[in-house]
Amino acid sequence: HLNLYWLYELTNIPIALAPFTQAGGAEKESLHVEQKLYDSVAATSSWLDGVEEGLFVATALLPEETETCLHNQESLAKDIKEMSEEMDKIKNLFSQTFPENSDNRDVIEDTLDCLLRRLTMLESVVNQRCYQMKERLQQILTFQNDLKLLFTSLADHKYIVLQKLAEAAERPEMEQMKAILQAEDGLKELDAGISKLKKHGDKLQIDQPSMQELSKLQDMYDELMMIVGSRRSGLNQNLALKGQYEQALQDLADLIETGQEKMAGDQKIIVASKEEVQMLLDKHKEYFQGLESHMILTETLFRKISSFALLRETQSHTKQMAQASAVLKQAHKRGVELEYILETWTHLDEDYQELTRQLEAVESNIPSVGLVEETEERLTDRITLYQRLKSSLTEYQPKLYQVLDDGKRLLFSISCSTLESQLNQLGEHWLNNTSKVTKELHRLETILKHWTR
Repeated sequence: HLNLYWLYELTNIPIALAPFTQAGGAEKESLHVEQKLYDSVAATSSWLDGVEEGLFVATALLPEETETCLHNQESLAKDIKEMSEEMDKIKNLFSQTFPENSDNRDVIEDTLDCLLRRLTMLESVVNQRCYQMKERLQQILTFQNDLKLLFTSLADHKYIVLQKLAEAAERPEMEQMKAILQAEDGLKELDAGISKLKKHGDKLQIDQPSMQELSKLQDMYDELMMIVGSRRSGLNQNLALKGQYEQALQDLADLIETGQEKMAGDQKIIVASKEEVQMLLDKHKEYFQGLESHMILTETLFRKISSFALLRETQSHTKQMAQASAVLKQAHKRGVELEYILETWTHLDEDYQELTRQLEAVESNIPSVGLVEETEERLTDRITLYQRLKSSLTEYQPKLYQVLDDGKRLLFSISCSTLESQLNQLGEHWLNNTSKVTKELHRLETILKHWTR
C-alpha cells in the first residue's frame, strides 16, 4: 500500500526533525526533511486523486460484483479512516515540533489541513458508497427472496387450481365457470407479482442466473394460464353447444306438442275437394318431415354434449326422443291413411267420370220424341235402340255399385258434402235413366206384340 508507506514517512519526519530543532540544527538538514515531507504529501495526494477518480467515475456494478466491491470499499474506508486519524496526529506533531520561525511552517500546516480535509471528505464518500452497495445487496436479496416466494406461491396455486378444476369437471357448467373465474383471479395476482418483480430485476440489472429463474417462473405461469385458458375455451365451446342443444330440444318439444295436437284431432277430416286432401297430405308430410329432421339434429347435438351432460339431462333427452318417435309413428300411420284416401278418391273420381260419360252417352241416344208412325219396322228399330241402351246401362251397373260402395266407405273417413251429393246424384240419375229406358223398352215391346198378332 503506497499510502501506508508515505504515511509512515510523514509520521517519521517530525521525529527526524526534532533533534535539529532542539539543537538549532543545520538549515541543510531542515531542507532535506522538508523535501521528504513534500514527496510524502505529493505521493499521498496523488494516491487520493486516483481513489477519488475511481469513485466518481465508477459505473453501475453487476450483482455478482457488488459483494466483492463492497468488501474492497469497506477495506478502503477502513484504510482512509486510519489515515485520517494518523494525519490528524501528524498535524498535531508538526505543530509541536516544527520550528515556529521556519519559512514554510504555514504552507506545511495548510497543506496538511488540506490533505486531512480531503481524507475526511473521501472517507464520507466511501462510506456513502458502502451504504449504497449494502442497500443494493439488500435489494438483490429481497428480489431473490421474492422470486423464491413467487415460485412457491405459483406451485401451490397450480396444485390448488388443477385440483379445483378436476373437482368441478363433473359439476354443472356454472360451477365449472365459477372455478375458472376464481383461478383467473388468482392468476391475475400472480401476474401482477411477476410483472413487479421483472421491473425490479430490470432496475437492479440482476445476474444471468436470476434472470433465468425469473424466465422459468414466467414459463410456469404461462403454462398454468394456458391450462386455465384452454379449460375456459373448452367450457365456452361446451356452453355454446349446450345452448344450441337446449334450443333445439325446446323447439323439438314445441313440435312434439303441436304434433300431438294434430294426432289427437278428429280422425274424420272435413274437406271440399280431392285437392284439399292433397294439400293436407303435403302439409302433413312437410310438418312431420320437419319434426323428424329436427329430431335428428337434436340427437346429433346431444351426442356432442353427452360426455359432459348430467344424468337428469340424459334422462330428459331420452324421454323427449321417445315422445318424438311415438308422434312420428302416429304421423306415419296418418300419412298412410291420407295417401289411401287420396288414392281411393282419385280412382273413384276416374270411375265417376267414366260412368258420367256413359250416362251422358245413354241420355244423348234416348229419343227426345215418340214415334210419329208406329210401324212394325220403326218399332223394331226403336226397340233395338232401347235394348242397346239398356244393355249399356246393365254392363256398367256393377261399376256403378262399386263406385257407390267405394264412395260410401270413403265418406266414413272424410266429410265432403260435394262428394256425397255427386254420388247421390249419380245413383239417382242412373236409376232414373235405367227406369226410363226399361219402361220405354217394355212399352215398345208390348206395342210390337200387338202388331204381330
